[in-house]
Amino acid sequence: MSFLSPEWPERVAFDRAHVWHPFTQEKELMADPPVPVVGAEGCDYLLADGRRVLDGISSWWCNVHGHGHPRLVGALERQAGRLDHVMFAGFTHEPALELVARLRPRLPANLTRAFYSDNGSTAVEVALKMAFQAQMQKGERQRARFGALREGYHGDTLGALGVGELENWLTGLFRPLLLACDRLAVPEDPRRELNPDLTDWPEKLEQARAEISAFFESHGETLAAFIAEPLVQGAGGMRFWPPELLQEIRTQCDQHGVYLILDEVMSGFGRTGSFLALEQCNVVPDFLCLSKGLTGGLLPLSMTWTTEAVYQCFWGEVSEGKTFFHGHTFTANPMACAVAIASLSLFDEEPVLARAQQMAVALQTAWQDLAELPCIRRARTLGPIVACQIVDPATGKPHAAELRHGWKLHRRALDHGLLVRPMGDCLYMMPPLATPPERAQQAVATLIELLS
Repeated sequence: MSFLSPEWPERVAFDRAHVWHPFTQEKELMADPPVPVVGAEGCDYLLADGRRVLDGISSWWCNVHGHGHPRLVGALERQAGRLDHVMFAGFTHEPALELVARLRPRLPANLTRAFYSDNGSTAVEVALKMAFQAQMQKGERQRARFGALREGYHGDTLGALGVGELENWLTGLFRPLLLACDRLAVPEDPRRELNPDLTDWPEKLEQARAEISAFFESHGETLAAFIAEPLVQGAGGMRFWPPELLQEIRTQCDQHGVYLILDEVMSGFGRTGSFLALEQCNVVPDFLCLSKGLTGGLLPLSMTWTTEAVYQCFWGEVSEGKTFFHGHTFTANPMACAVAIASLSLFDEEPVLARAQQMAVALQTAWQDLAELPCIRRARTLGPIVACQIVDPATGKPHAAELRHGWKLHRRALDHGLLVRPMGDCLYMMPPLATPPERAQQAVATLIELLS
């Protein structure tokens, strides 16, 4: 079969014969096949049937500056012609060093050491393994467990799954294979809702602080590290949670000798309105996981940052067995590093965060209108992220999962030039930060039309 052929039905048939898609029940694709994408420009995808579709979810939350940005593409082309790949064990190269030098001033000052890997899951795996090994090499051999938030998500590899939400469709099957993890529930932050009821919020916040303290009293002496997504739990349903509670977790980690890992794979690089979400929390972690927006969404790359104190736990003679034996073939890939440098340069040279704020204002204004629909509950916003719950207006409850209500909305929205992908009953938007405010408002108007 020629892949230069314009006959997309033939290509889709080939896909169905040989390709296995992520997060997909393949049987469903026989009746509802995957949508062919032939290009991307700015904040839009170009589909094979001629439709232009606004990327309302930043291509799974990774696209920052829009698709095909010439600065990123140019950096990739130049680096590919100079040095495309070299293993990073025993070698180094300029793009890896320059990326560390450019990124470090934007991070908390205590984060001085960077370990490269490939994607968000591996950034988390590195942090978990590094934290555990550091505790062992300090003599804290009882610290063989991890702490994490309920409703969390940190990736799909087994270590990352092990610190995600245990009672969901992602994790439950693999329970026998997972890390030992104790989970802490935190409330969502009603102050992010468009029409909040804050009557008893101070009392709930104090109760949550007390529950965090009790959790660490019970588990703190056996935890190697505690992991959390600051401000927003993405795949958990866009749960916006209070920065005050992350501050309390930091305090408790310090008191109990537990490392704090912050997973900013989704929330980093302007996604919450600041360069990093932790800036809005006034919290400094012991480990920071970055990926997705690191390269502006163009290539896979991740970094796990940590402190000099952690690094020193691994310093010694080879015979002492303190080496961190972890790595990937494409660790610190020169092309990906070069693209990440170009992406960071755009943050320096263009008003990326100011544009994100303009889009956030436009989205929040439009989201107020959507919140008036009888099928919408708990409309909420965080910077240029907006979310809500879709319910059956007759009952006020979520639609039955077997009705595939969110999936149908996703498909109908494509017909109207918009990509959204609800998570269960959670509808959200987080377009590329370069999206014009008027396009964001038009997208919400489309959702209002469809949901009406």
